[in-house]
Amino acid sequence: MSESRETFFRQGSWMLTATFLGGVLMFAVHFFGGWMNSGEYGLFVTLLQVLNLMMIPALGLQTVFAQRTAAASSDDEQSNLAASIRKIFLICFIGWLTAGGVALLLESPILKALKAGDPLPIYLTILIGLPQLCLPMLLGILQGRQMFGWLGWAAVANGAGRFLAVGLLVAVFSWQAVGAVAGVLIGLTVSCLLAGWHGRQVWAKSLALSGQFHANEWLRRIVPLTLGLGASQVMLSADMIAARNILSAADSGPYGAAGMFGRGLVIFTAPLAAVMFPKMVNALDDSKTTVLGQAIKGTILLGLLCCVGCSLAAWLLPDLSEKIESLAGKQKVISEIGALLPFFVWGMLPLALANVYVVALLAREQYRGVPMLVAVAVVYAVALLWLAIKPEPPNQQTIVLTLSGFNLIYLGVANRLDKRLAI
Repeated sequence: MSESRETFFRQGSWMLTATFLGGVLMFAVHFFGGWMNSGEYGLFVTLLQVLNLMMIPALGLQTVFAQRTAAASSDDEQSNLAASIRKIFLICFIGWLTAGGVALLLESPILKALKAGDPLPIYLTILIGLPQLCLPMLLGILQGRQMFGWLGWAAVANGAGRFLAVGLLVAVFSWQAVGAVAGVLIGLTVSCLLAGWHGRQVWAKSLALSGQFHANEWLRRIVPLTLGLGASQVMLSADMIAARNILSAADSGPYGAAGMFGRGLVIFTAPLAAVMFPKMVNALDDSKTTVLGQAIKGTILLGLLCCVGCSLAAWLLPDLSEKIESLAGKQKVISEIGALLPFFVWGMLPLALANVYVVALLAREQYRGVPMLVAVAVVYAVALLWLAIKPEPPNQQTIVLTLSGFNLIYLGVANRLDKRLAI
């Protein structure tokens, strides 16, 4: 048991380190927001959340491939897995082409809803959809094989590629939101190539053996996983899209900046659940509770440290901005960010905890709870839609409080489902 605990925390520590480095580099991209006007920066942050929602169809793929890769031991199982990877990639490619074509047909209403004057960032966002769909599948292979070293480096490569590309395109060439979105495309492509190369022993297996793709079996696993993880993705990202529609283009910039800290908390704590997943697939029933408890405790500790740190930073931010000459003239924006920051990080902490319970349920294949999770996400989306169509638009704080309240509900539902459906 002590060796298992030591291995868990060693792997978890590396994943936290790698995700932290990748996350810091991704977050550092927002430093180049100083080279963009507030409206363009708000558009960029909104498109990032659109990308998160676009990834929902592939979320189930990462978990299924992690699950199936972890369970595949014989040559036949590995060959079938490789054949399935290529078949599902083809399906994703066709789906991406179809969705991209529909988005192009709806270009005018999309531009209006996002308050975007230039369609090029939208075109680049559509293009990003392909590596965005492929990456979770490739990461799932590494996760399932417990290749946490390369799984971590893929996260670092994504962040580093994004940071360097955005810095060049935005700060040097002044490409505004177009350059920022193009940088995201470059970072994702680099990460895909790295993960794909180191997972090639899995997806190339059928070159030696004839594998089969059992569509019904994969659908039975993918659909509930996609819905379950997709619910969490809606809880994470939907508020920014609503805020871009509700608030003025200029006000969406400070809201997006504060929101990135809150979403960063969820992303920063996610590696513990990623390490937990394959271990729960392979663990004996009496060990699963221990693995879940370790992940919950680690998430609580890291989440509280992040929340306290961000709250202190928000308190000190106005005073620091007055003393730093380079921030002169930006005190109003900084004050708006500081006022929202504590609400965002504390409001996102329940979602970080809920995601651990959700991943545990999916690892156990306890799919009966998925409809309840989807129901909370749907009601949340309807609430945001209602805020958007109100005659008197809400302010920034109202949107954040709505987000916080539904995240608490989501945590309560996930915790209750875990207790009821635990093996």
